[in-house]
Amino acid sequence: MTPTFAQIGAILISTCIVLGGILIVAQMFALTVPFAPQIMVALSILIVIGAAMLIHTARSLETTVSR
Repeated sequence: MTPTFAQIGAILISTCIVLGGILIVAQMFALTVPFAPQIMVALSILIVIGAAMLIHTARSLETTVSR
């Protein structure tokens, strides 16, 4: 059984979205969050990495099924 990155990618994406939402809510309530723009950029990069993991898994499963 080969390991797939689908679950890891989904967890990474959902965690980053939740953390980004918490950061946005904290800024809405006028809390000072140090390095907020850098944190948001890092979270968006992690979301892209998680999406790439999901795409890679979907494509690799598609090629193994079609063979």
